[in-house]
Amino acid sequence: MLKRLATAGVAAVGLLAFTAAPNAQEIILGAPQDIFLNVTTGAGGIPVPDMTEIVLSLGGYYRLNLVCPDAQNDDTGFHFEMPELLANSHLRVVSVQDIEIYMQGMSFRAIECDEAGAARFSFHPMRRGVYEIYIRDHLDPPQAAYVQVVVE
Repeated sequence: MLKRLATAGVAAVGLLAFTAAPNAQEIILGAPQDIFLNVTTGAGGIPVPDMTEIVLSLGGYYRLNLVCPDAQNDDTGFHFEMPELLANSHLRVVSVQDIEIYMQGMSFRAIECDEAGAARFSFHPMRRGVYEIYIRDHLDPPQAAYVQVVVE
């Protein structure tokens, strides 16, 4: 009887501590939600993303698909850089075509594509904020565009 009462007391204290944690955040499990960012070449070689803003939920599970332009339309390729978003996210898997790289506890700075293709990475955003995805071509000087990522 005393053993059952002690076990129930420990469980109650643990549950109370878990529910009272002021900064607790929920991590979403299961399949990631896909987001596709397609970029084409506009007038003067300026990168033109098909969206200007991406809104995410704190702790959600997402897979950002970076779709590079057709090499026949653009011979310079594109560079996608997002250091603040990556620094404030828990990375899961990076994929280039059919190659998967498991990133537990690691990071990367940018993804570049020199010809047609796609790269993607899955992640959990871990801090609220507004972050930018910087997109540029390989010209000198580079032509650039930005996509804003809002984590609520």
